[in-house]
Amino acid sequence: MTRYHKLTTEAYSPGQITLSKRKGWLHSFLYQLFPDRCLFCRDIIPISSLNPLCSTCQKNYSAGGRICPNCESFFREEPPCSCIVKSISLEGLFFAALYDQSWRKLIHELKYRNRRAVIRPLAIWLAFEILNNRYCKPDLIVPVPLHPVRERERGYNQAALLARNMAQVLKVPWRGNLLFKAINTRSQTSISRYDRQSNVRGVFKCRPEKYNKSTILLVDDVYSTGATMKEAALALKNKTGARVFGAAIAYNPNIRAIQRTGFYAGLEKW
Repeated sequence: MTRYHKLTTEAYSPGQITLSKRKGWLHSFLYQLFPDRCLFCRDIIPISSLNPLCSTCQKNYSAGGRICPNCESFFREEPPCSCIVKSISLEGLFFAALYDQSWRKLIHELKYRNRRAVIRPLAIWLAFEILNNRYCKPDLIVPVPLHPVRERERGYNQAALLARNMAQVLKVPWRGNLLFKAINTRSQTSISRYDRQSNVRGVFKCRPEKYNKSTILLVDDVYSTGATMKEAALALKNKTGARVFGAAIAYNPNIRAIQRTGFYAGLEKW
């Protein structure tokens, strides 16, 4: 069960974008039977809360933000930094949280233990933050695809479930089959960061069809080196000519990014 209902997006302003809740006796009755629970510790969340974490877990929650996929600098306005935006396939990345042990456990359960119940609250949370921070206005949402063999083994693509729910909230179309993975590569988590780029080079293909969208939001669960999302974005951009922005639940920064002066200060400003 979820108490989230819709996002009001008529005015693109943080002060005017609101997250409303279902109201009335039926919602109250259902909440008594199926109360919302914290994504991490499973404690019951008050009916008035809009955050899918309990007050205790929120204290340990490292908020995310927007970064440049090229230099991994935090930004607020366009262009994101001094990088030449037109020269890169992925023009930006928005993430809800920094990847830590709590997020690692949650996403592992989502991917490998069929904990799909967390998708809806995560999608609503991520969609709201994207709007509230004026990240981008997508015409279409596309998930990073799994190879068909991998998807059959798992039973679902978590990125596709996330994209579908985000599309419902943002009220834009989504296409789960526009991109496909033509080669069944090794899992990115099983190889070094150095080898991840070559592991996914050229593996994503975009289906040939007429396309009239100008901005695509490419969605995945975790962004680490960015190799997978950048390669998928390149396939989309080359075929459609659209601008491609990325969004992920969590960002797992590399050591160089963490050690860079101002990394955590950038998080605090977000």
